[in-house]
Order: sequence, then C-alpha cells, then structure tokens
Amino acid sequence: MPGCARFIRIWLASLAALAALVAGINLLVDPYDLFGTPRIPGISLLKPAAKNHAMLAKTYQIARAHPVTVLIGSSSTHIGLDSDDPAWPPVMRPVYNYGIPGTSTTDSLDTLREALVPGGAGYAFVSLDFQNFLVPENAGEAISESGRRFHTLAGGAGNPYRPHQILSDIFLSLATMGALADSLYTIAEQSGSVTLNLAPNGSSNEAEFIRAARSDGMHDLFAQKQAAETERAKYLKGAGAEWTDSRPNLDIVARIIALAADRDVKLTLFLVPHHAGVLELYWRSGLWPRIEQLKTELADLVASQGKGVVLWDFLEYGSFTAEPVPDAADRRSATQWFWEPNHFKKQLGGIMIKRMLGEDAPEFGVVLTPGSVAARNRDVRAQRQAAMCARAGVPKIPDLPLTDACEEIAPADRRPGAS
Repeated sequence: MPGCARFIRIWLASLAALAALVAGINLLVDPYDLFGTPRIPGISLLKPAAKNHAMLAKTYQIARAHPVTVLIGSSSTHIGLDSDDPAWPPVMRPVYNYGIPGTSTTDSLDTLREALVPGGAGYAFVSLDFQNFLVPENAGEAISESGRRFHTLAGGAGNPYRPHQILSDIFLSLATMGALADSLYTIAEQSGSVTLNLAPNGSSNEAEFIRAARSDGMHDLFAQKQAAETERAKYLKGAGAEWTDSRPNLDIVARIIALAADRDVKLTLFLVPHHAGVLELYWRSGLWPRIEQLKTELADLVASQGKGVVLWDFLEYGSFTAEPVPDAADRRSATQWFWEPNHFKKQLGGIMIKRMLGEDAPEFGVVLTPGSVAARNRDVRAQRQAAMCARAGVPKIPDLPLTDACEEIAPADRRPGAS
C-alpha cells in the first residue's frame, strides 16, 4: 500500500506539473491576446491563431485599449481599415478596430454598446453592408456566448452571465489542449514570411489574402467569391420577395444612432464599397431598386434622428470599384484596390478614412442627405453605364452574362420594395 500511495502522489504531482506547464506556455504565448501578455519577438509578437477567435480576442483587447475612436463592422472593416492609418488626427487617437468577421447589423449594435462601456470614446465609425438590409435579421432570445461576455445585455442592464463567461474564457485559454495547439502554432508561424496577425489595436494585416493571391492568383480569388455571392443574391431575392415595407433592419440603425447620442459620441455611418462585379450581380438579379431604396431611407433616417451623424455612401461603380480583374491565365498581376469582390484593401481603406475625415483625397464616395440621395442614385446609374460600355472591371457573372448593349441606365421603375 505505501508503494501504491507513493505512485499516486507522483502521478498526481506529474499531472499538476503538466497542467502548470500547459498553462504557463499558453499564458506566455497568449495566442488569442486574451490576457495582454507582453508580446515577445520570435515567440508571440504575431497572433495568427486569433483569426478564428476574433470576438473573443477583441472583446478583451478593447477593454485594455481605452480608445477615443472605435471602428465597428464586419470583415471588411476588420481587414480594410487600419487603426494606425496616418490620417487619424491626434485628437481621435487611440483608434480601436472592433470589426468582427461575419457580423450582422445587430452584432454591430452590440459591439458598439460594448465598446462604449469603459467610457472615453468620443468617435465611432460604423460600417453598413447593404446585403444586411435585404431580409430581416432574426433576433434570437437566447444569449450568445459573445453576449454573455459583454458588460451589459441588449437592453442596457448589467450582464449577470459575464463573471461565469470570463472564468470559462480563462480556463479554455489556459488549460486546454486546443489552446496549447494554438500556442505552438503561434510560435511556429513567427518565422513565416507572411504571417497573419491581430494587432493590439484590433487591426488585422492582409497576410491571408496575400498568401491566397500568391497561391491561386487574383482571378481565382474574385471568381470564388463571385460564385458564393451569386448564391447569396438568389437567396436574398427569394427570402425578401414578400417584403414591401421600408427596408428591413433600419430600426437597428436607429438604435445605433440613439446609443451614440446617449453616450455623446460623434457617429459616422458608411455603406461599405464592393467591387463592380458584385454590384452588377445584384443589379441583374433585380435587387438594385431595393439598394437605392435603402440609400434613400438611410438618408431620411439620419436626417430625422441623427443630429450630427454623417452618412457616407461608398457603394458605387466608380474608378476604384470598377478596376479590372486579371484574366484566369494571369496568375501574377495584382489588383490595386480589392482583394476580392467584398473585401477592399487597406490602400482603399486609407482613402475612405481621409474622405470621412474631410482631408484631401481622391474623389470616392459622397455624403448622403435627403436632398442629395436622388442625384446620387442617378450618378451611380451613370457610372454603371460607363463601366458597362468600357467593360471596365466588370467580369462575366455566372448565369448573368453581359450583353453587347450598354444603353441601359436605370433599372425598371418599380414601387419601393418590389422585386
């Protein structure tokens, strides 16, 4: 029996030592930047494993960042806007990028609410994806894992689930083999020539797209996303066919405006740019009247409820969005402004930042108001006509081939909301 007891003690001590070693490695490497452990060159300077845990990482990052300006949105914001862009004036720094891939408009409202909890933020830039306003969002009653992590619930009350979720996050990030695997992956990737990283200010680099472009070529990147967007457009058209009222989810934007006003935050809303190939897909799917309706109703909403709120429209067929895409045989040429139809490059994001800040920058996008939106819609139709006639950057779309004619300027007149 004494020998058995000694064996058990050694076994338990070994398990405890192993658990401590795993926790120590995970704390040192901090693959999701949960703890804010100082980054060590060659070990943990870059955080590639945070890619699949963006909401987890950023919710803890922003609590440490104490930003003056927050950027809210989906993956295009996450990748395309840089918190360190030189255009940001000192009065608006530090800037934190709280863009989360795959988020809805409701998610943007929730992340904005969380971003403003610590106080101190005076500016917010919230991106709007037009696809999110073609069908209603389903507001589930169950609180998501991300929602359990926030300081407040959707209604603004304190979140009783947060302490338990924090303990769960700490355990899963310290004591699990999954976290250890991500720590080892983080260490291994430090020596890579192009390594994905989530910076402490929430900005992501473009390493994933750089790798894909080198491997597959720009044409394939565009083609793959274009095919997926074709299916998405078909779904959105069918799912929203019976919707004849104002565009869905505008009430969520109204709540974003109200939240910013309540926290005395200067708010800028902006419609995210997409490559002309995607715009043409939605045009030829018969959905463009709904997009024009969205612009009109957003302008009216901001004018009626958003004192001091500015609404920018970057959704156009201009020279930036209608850039040519390399042919399939050309695997070396690169596009300048877009990685693929839905994700613009930081170079274009920098121009957008300058435009929204009122700095000198190339013409791109306009401020939408009730008095300017009709002219803006006409101008974008004219841009489309020019792009069609020049075949500038508008690739062939599966099931929607381009014709030789380029005289069509406006979509067929339809009552608002009609398909």
